[in-house]
Amino acid sequence: MVKNIPNKMTDKELITYINKVCPRRIDFLYLRMDFQNGCNVGYAFVNFISVQDLLRFAKARLNEKWNIYSSEKVLQMSYANYQGKEALVEKFKNSCIMDEREEWRPKIFFSDPGPNQGLSEEFPKPTHIRRKERSSYNRGTLYPPGVSTGAGHYRYLNTGNIGNPVSRHPPTRVSGEDRRRRRGTDSVSFPSLVGAEAEDATRSG
Repeated sequence: MVKNIPNKMTDKELITYINKVCPRRIDFLYLRMDFQNGCNVGYAFVNFISVQDLLRFAKARLNEKWNIYSSEKVLQMSYANYQGKEALVEKFKNSCIMDEREEWRPKIFFSDPGPNQGLSEEFPKPTHIRRKERSSYNRGTLYPPGVSTGAGHYRYLNTGNIGNPVSRHPPTRVSGEDRRRRRGTDSVSFPSLVGAEAEDATRSG
C-alpha cells in the first residue's frame, strides 16, 4: 500500500507519479475515495509487476515529500493484507465500488511482457451478485486505517465485524504462491526490505 497521499491527488496523478520512477510497471491501483467530498482518504492499493519494481520505487520515494498541492505529507508504504493482482481483483470485482464513477474505481493494467504491459486493461465483470448487493448494503463513509470513525462512519467493506453477513461469507481464495507471499508480512516493517536482494515474486505495496 502507498499511504499518506495528499487528499486532493487523483488516481491519474498517482499513476503519473509512480510512472516517473517505474514506468508501466504496476498492474493494479485503487485509490480509495471519500464519496462525500470527492477527495481520496490518504492511501491506495498498488501492485507492482515485480518485487524489483517495488523496491526501486521504495528506494526513490519512501519517506520523501510528495511536493504536490503544497502538501507537507511524506510518502509511506506498507504491505497490504491482499497480495497480488489476482487476489485484489477477486476482492473488488464483486464490490459496489465498481458502480461508482470511473475515476473512483480500481484500475488494472496488463501484466505480461509485451507492447501492452502496463496499459489499461478491462476490469473483470462481477461473478457474485448477492455479494455485491451485500457490499452495497454495508457501505459507509470511507476512512483511513487506524483512524477512529466517529458516529455514523463505517468501513467500506466491513468484513471483520462479528454479526455482519459479509463476514460469514467464505474468504477470498488465493493461490498458494500468493498465500506464501502474504505469510508474515504484517510483522515485517516495509523499510527493512528496502535494499534486500530482489525475489522472483510480485508484491503489493
